Amino acid sequence: MAYSEWQLNRLRDALRAYHAYTPTQDSGAFNWKDVTEAISLATDVTVPPERLRQFVEGNRTKDGAGRKFQSMQPQSLEAIVKFVTQEELLSPGELEEHVPPWQAAQRLLEYLNQEFDRQRVLPPAIYEGTYQARHADERGFAVHELTLERPTNEGLMRATKMVEYYPLKAESDFDSWDFERRRKHRDTRLLYGGWALFTPEDTVMTFLKQARTGKNLYQFTLAADKFYEPDTCVEQLILLHHKDPLELETLESRQSELLRAVLLEAGKNVLFFKRIR
Repeated sequence: MAYSEWQLNRLRDALRAYHAYTPTQDSGAFNWKDVTEAISLATDVTVPPERLRQFVEGNRTKDGAGRKFQSMQPQSLEAIVKFVTQEELLSPGELEEHVPPWQAAQRLLEYLNQEFDRQRVLPPAIYEGTYQARHADERGFAVHELTLERPTNEGLMRATKMVEYYPLKAESDFDSWDFERRRKHRDTRLLYGGWALFTPEDTVMTFLKQARTGKNLYQFTLAADKFYEPDTCVEQLILLHHKDPLELETLESRQSELLRAVLLEAGKNVLFFKRIR
């Protein structure tokens, strides 16, 4: 079975947590040889420790701009999946994703193309990777994780988003929690799948659907750092999460008052994403 980058990241996170938080008999931390042995005992498949480490942690690229992760043979990858689900590091459902068709995105790109552009040139910075944003709202403390895969020559990217909700009081303790405590305190997890595209104006537009309900989610870039620096990874993306239009109570208010109301509501839906992988 072929796994998407989003699914591989989930496997990496699970193995990273197992490596970091599972104690040995002498109460020391696991090393990668210990993790390899645990996988072998559970699956009868041996994955070399260094290859496993490079799959999970990756290695810095020569220019230091990003990380390159080791690929895995299908047999090894299936053993990892079996291990993390058997150890309940991930449930089988947490590796499922909604995969929508590409036709609509491709047609939208063709429509947006401008005839006076002789050749479509994509932004030189590297967008593919995983970003995280956090914010608090009426539902609690939310952690958003957005994964963008390598774009096609036309500027089309596969996109996946996961949103985890915790109680509001979790915000101050979240960074100190290990994998197990985060899962224990988590109220809700929402998974979205879809696609993102670069418009001719270099705006990133994401169109996602919630896997369980099919509810739409739209996001648009407001800003990005290192936007035109070739071969460097974009570290921050500021996205506007478009929900429902604001319903105006009256049309008799001054334009300045209406603008303040609109900006206040829009500000609640601006997410500051930082690269984590």
